[in-house]
Amino acid sequence: MGFNKKKLSKYVKIANGSKVPYDHLIITTGQQYQVSCPTGADVGKLVTNKEVPNNPDRRYVGPKPKNVFTINDESNAGNVIKWLNKRFINAEGKAIIYGSSLDAYTAINTLLSLGIPGHRIAMVQPPQRFTVTCFNNPTVQEAVHSTMAQAGVELYQGHFLAQWNDGKGVSADGEVYCASFTSETKPLKLECSMFFCYSRKAVDYEAFKAINDSCLVYDGRLVIDALFHTNDLSIRAAGPLTKFQRKYQAEQWTHANFNSKEVGRSLASTMLRLFDPTIENDLAPPQEPHCLIPLYQGAKVQGGVMPGELHYLHYGKPGLDMPLEVQMAQADYGREIITVDSQQNYFRLHLNHYSNIQTVTCLSHQPIDVSNLLCLYNVHERFLNNLVSRFDEGLVKDLYSYFRETWSLAIFHDRFTDFRQEVRELLVQRPAVDVNSLEEKVRELISQDLLLESHDRKYLVEEFERQGNKRSVETRLLSFLSYNYYHLPMYAKPGMV
Repeated sequence: MGFNKKKLSKYVKIANGSKVPYDHLIITTGQQYQVSCPTGADVGKLVTNKEVPNNPDRRYVGPKPKNVFTINDESNAGNVIKWLNKRFINAEGKAIIYGSSLDAYTAINTLLSLGIPGHRIAMVQPPQRFTVTCFNNPTVQEAVHSTMAQAGVELYQGHFLAQWNDGKGVSADGEVYCASFTSETKPLKLECSMFFCYSRKAVDYEAFKAINDSCLVYDGRLVIDALFHTNDLSIRAAGPLTKFQRKYQAEQWTHANFNSKEVGRSLASTMLRLFDPTIENDLAPPQEPHCLIPLYQGAKVQGGVMPGELHYLHYGKPGLDMPLEVQMAQADYGREIITVDSQQNYFRLHLNHYSNIQTVTCLSHQPIDVSNLLCLYNVHERFLNNLVSRFDEGLVKDLYSYFRETWSLAIFHDRFTDFRQEVRELLVQRPAVDVNSLEEKVRELISQDLLLESHDRKYLVEEFERQGNKRSVETRLLSFLSYNYYHLPMYAKPGMV
């Protein structure tokens, strides 16, 4: 792959040598798992992790062994399936999963579901470089590791890959038959029939070379501004491949911190001005009003099927990674609600100090209603049938069954967000030009005293009814239920009784 950005001949050169011309180019290649590079440590000398001769993050440049795999797309996965069907059953040694990412755990479950016995699978995790694990929840991690142990999967933590084939390099048939690792104490050696690399993601070398050869600014990642532009105005980029320019003073923040779909929608909206005939197309990009990076509001979501067919879902507010115990130690963290049913299905809700749903974590033996649970993000607990008071009274024993009750179906409706916005507008709008809205009255009271006293709350309730806001909200609610009655027949309407 390569780029050419001469003024009169802008084109992308692809692997087969063909040239694809472009007017505008969007680069969203992301990052890919890389082949792990042995440190070269001689395990026969009992070398520890602190004594390894080479950096474990080096890029592997040798010929890739035939039974060492990186799975970054469906094509890679297909190659692994072919190898399993032809070679693994009759081969000796283990399938080694090297890494501790969420994909590494899902790979173990896939191998188990394909009939590979657990005792022939080993997960070797390199030392934790960051304080945040892929689960960032000790309860979930312990449950997954326990399930792996029950299946017979071996788990080794805190090991760097030291050698393949005892330092002799790839065998004559181009394969790895054993792998050695260093740790803080004694080394580890495993017979190997397959080796999966999940320890490190980075920009693909061919993509980097194409970017660098095209004189695009690359500083560890492809550098962009807040409007997705590279230093070439006809080339934009987004995703984990990119980083923001240093002028923003936000080195830690990248698109990887946010919801990828929301970033994609934002990129699409910036491209619309190039193709919409009603919008004048300027040669130069619009000026940035402030030297600030964009902040996205959508929940960052991750999930998958863990070993033992445990279904996992986690989403929360986008931001920098922070250990769960550090988050919970903050004064404005809020509270958590956790239920564990008789089958050990785990459900955790985190409500912020405004009582809005901020984080949802699920680990279940049954499939999770992902699309429904995503609708809970940033919803106030009062919308959820007074969830907090019901839970504190002991009326909510299992959150899975609670959110499968018929009362919750309106919340999961795709028009519920629009309904909430309509109610919000009712409280923001002034009933008359010279009369403050209810929101303005709340702000006025809070500006005088950060806490609302009981008499202030009573005053607001009286104003809510006196100005007709209560009747307006009830009317909008009944209209919402009536308009969507074919989807929501379980709710009562006026005149039914």
